[in-house]
Amino acid sequence: MNWINKIKELTTKQDKSPELKKGEIKQILIQTASEVLPDFEFFAYKNSCYSFQRIRQVNNLTAYEVLRIIFTLEDRNFACSISSILNPEYIFSNQYNNGFLNPHKDLKELRHNSGALKIEDAYYFHNGQIETTTKTVREIFGDYKKFGLPFLDEQIEKLKSNAIVKCGFDFIDDLLTDKEKLKKEINEELNKGGLLISSIKHPVYIDLKAKMQSVSGQSKDDRQKIPKTAHELLEIYWTR
Repeated sequence: MNWINKIKELTTKQDKSPELKKGEIKQILIQTASEVLPDFEFFAYKNSCYSFQRIRQVNNLTAYEVLRIIFTLEDRNFACSISSILNPEYIFSNQYNNGFLNPHKDLKELRHNSGALKIEDAYYFHNGQIETTTKTVREIFGDYKKFGLPFLDEQIEKLKSNAIVKCGFDFIDDLLTDKEKLKKEINEELNKGGLLISSIKHPVYIDLKAKMQSVSGQSKDDRQKIPKTAHELLEIYWTR
C-alpha cells in the first residue's frame, strides 16, 4: 500500500460516533491530558496550536516544558512536538532546536528515533469523528508519556551536570556588560549577517564561545552546539 492510500484509509475509515465539530477538540485534549499527564496544564491556543505546560526548577533556573499539538480538522491530522525552554521568549516558537538550552523536538521523531520520516509516519491522523479522534489523542499523550517525558528528564539532567552548560552559566553570572548595549550590538551583527550565528564577532560572544570550547571531554555533537548555545546564553543574560 502506498503512502497516499495508507493516509486515505486512516482519514476516511468511518466509526459510529458523531462528526467532530469545530472547537470540540479542545475539551478532548484537556480531558485526555488530565488523565494521562496531569502535571501538564493547558495554557494557550495560538495559530491552530494547543499548548500544555509544566514548569520545573533546576539550579535556580526555570524550565518551561511545553507540549505543542497542532490540529487540523480539514486535513485530518495532528502535528506534535515537545520542548524544554529556559528563555521564555522561545515558548511560542515553532522552530525546532537541538541546542543545550531550549531543545524543541518533533514527537514522532522521538517515537521513531529518526529525523527522516515517511509522510505517513510524520503525523497522527484522524477521521473527523469523535471516537477515532479521541483514540488518536490518547495515542498522542501516550507517546508524550513514553517518549516525551524521558526527553524532558534527560534535559533536566543536562542542565544539572553538563560541564559545557555550567561553564556558560558561570560566564554570564559573572558578566557585568551593559545588557541593552550588548543586545543591540549582537542583534546588529546578526541582521547584517543574514541571521547566521557565524556572523557574530562581538568580543563578549567570542570570549564565551572560547571558554565553552575549552571544556574537556567534548563530543563532536557538543562542539557543533556551542556557537548557538553561546548566543542563547547571552539572550538569557540580557532578558533576565
